Amino acid sequence: MGIIQKQSIANAIITYTGIALGFLLTVFLYPHILNPDQYGLTRVLISASLISAQFAHLGVRNAVIKFFPFFSDGKGKRRGLLFWTIVIPLAGFLLFSVLYLLFDDLIIKYYAEQSPLFVDYYLWILPITFFILYFEVLNSYLRSLLDSVSGPIVNEVLQRILVISFLALYFFDFIRFSHFILLFTIAYGVQPVILAWRIYKMGEFRLIPDFNILRKPVIKGVSNYSLYSLLGGLTTVLVWNVDIMMLGSMSGLADTAIYAIAFYIGSVITVPQRSIEKIATPLVSDFIQKKDWEQVLDIYRKTSLNQTLGGIFILGLIWINIDLLLSFLPEPYAAGKWVVVIVGIGKLIDMSTGVNSSILINSRYYRVSFYANLVLVFLTILMNYLLIPRYGINGAAIATALSITLYSFVKVIFVWVKLELQPFTKKTSVLLITGAAAILISFIPELVTDHFLILFLSENLLFTVIFLTPILWLKTSPELNNLVVNFLSRPCSSH
Repeated sequence: MGIIQKQSIANAIITYTGIALGFLLTVFLYPHILNPDQYGLTRVLISASLISAQFAHLGVRNAVIKFFPFFSDGKGKRRGLLFWTIVIPLAGFLLFSVLYLLFDDLIIKYYAEQSPLFVDYYLWILPITFFILYFEVLNSYLRSLLDSVSGPIVNEVLQRILVISFLALYFFDFIRFSHFILLFTIAYGVQPVILAWRIYKMGEFRLIPDFNILRKPVIKGVSNYSLYSLLGGLTTVLVWNVDIMMLGSMSGLADTAIYAIAFYIGSVITVPQRSIEKIATPLVSDFIQKKDWEQVLDIYRKTSLNQTLGGIFILGLIWINIDLLLSFLPEPYAAGKWVVVIVGIGKLIDMSTGVNSSILINSRYYRVSFYANLVLVFLTILMNYLLIPRYGINGAAIATALSITLYSFVKVIFVWVKLELQPFTKKTSVLLITGAAAILISFIPELVTDHFLILFLSENLLFTVIFLTPILWLKTSPELNNLVVNFLSRPCSSH
């Protein structure tokens, strides 16, 4: 867990920087500079592009991580893996582009009534898809090289800095909205260029394929895995983005904007998960290849525990400060309060299951992920279809949270039954009980005072102390205790 802990800290710093920039974008800039329709448009474009990129990479994104050890010859050469990492997604993108242009009339008809602005910009999905596609496959290649830092830097920090700059240009009337969309697209285009440069600087940018390794069993194995990875991953991305797509067509871009901002706030709790899984996934793949199931179980339980810990802590702080957070937004965005809570709970449940997706997709049962995802997509679309007309953005949030919960526990049960691995321990219940108690007790100051500053400080401090003190005292998470000890010992070591 040493490598995971070290790189997770680096990723956490980068991710928290990205979260700060994202908060600046989401709360102070997007809703105050763009009108709801314009901001909703950017969310629909990105959601559509994420779904499209998942289709276009043809399974390469996950196949790179799984088969990276096989393509490595032990002498620092990858036997043409980067060549296929670039060429295969290009074929997928060209196929997607043809299909997209053939069915553009249906796309226009689907959005024309509720979201006419989207009809004016729907073609921008193609270049954004291309840029996201190559960011994802090159980032997977870098992660296999145990560089889990470069991707987050360009995706969560640099891209957001660029968008902030472009919003400033639009705000001060230096550019029109159509120019902003062009620059918004370029901000995504910068990402794969930088990752390609990083691979080159590492001495790994080799595009000469080794055809000798492409024997029939290898091609069959990689193709089968890539196919199920493609379909399984596509369904996962659909689940995470179909709510935005359906809101855009059924409720309009303005509701989509409100939902997207609330969804973003609720998703902040996934910071620990994103930080940990970026480095844990390649290690899980390696240990499964070596059939070292004890190490897999160790990672499984530690990621579950620490992701749950971080998720409860962040979700608690969000709930305590939700009214304050929403007060920074224009009045219509206050309607997203319960979306924040519902989405946050769904995300927390997913985080509590650790790296079960990585275990499943890197095991011999990877096909199961696809079949489970098919059912999940069907249920997600059905629930959104039924709940959005009745409950609007709250309906979309409920549909998403229920889908996440169902999907997460289906995977947990399957991994438990087939691989005899499960992520939960007695420590998990300690976190849940302590977190619930801390949230309830933190609201006591409201019975005593209504002074804003005193109330703000006392509620947050009370929650933090009540939640973290017993966890540190009981050493529920050794990793957290080590971080605290290392942090406290640093000033001493400097004398």
